Amino acid sequence: MISAGKMNFFFEYIYYRITQLFFKRDGRTGFTGIAIISLMQTLFVEAILIGIGNRVIAASTRALHAKQFGYIGAAIALYFMIYNYKKYNGKYNKYRYYWKEETKETRLLKGCYILLAFLFPIALVIIFGVHWEK
Repeated sequence: MISAGKMNFFFEYIYYRITQLFFKRDGRTGFTGIAIISLMQTLFVEAILIGIGNRVIAASTRALHAKQFGYIGAAIALYFMIYNYKKYNGKYNKYRYYWKEETKETRLLKGCYILLAFLFPIALVIIFGVHWEK
């Protein structure tokens, strides 16, 4: 089981690496990193809600209230964006100091984990939204 501390560590590392990648454009604020983390979290929550909604709410009701469900999704995304902005904004130097002595092999392995972590919620949305719609 992943504890909350490890999950925060995971998102902190993702923020650090993405901010490092887009440093020339974003600077130390790391807005792109914050946006990508928020997108990942939003897609994961919405994948779960889609899975539950497909089983609990009838298709005709979902179609009737699609606009309202879209607003709920936007509210979830806005919440994560504000939360992550307050949490990570300007903390690039702190994380750079923490991970400055990583080996190239470790960076490559963790980079693959980041890519998989980004693709996982997208895959969940596709699976829940398309294949389990019945």
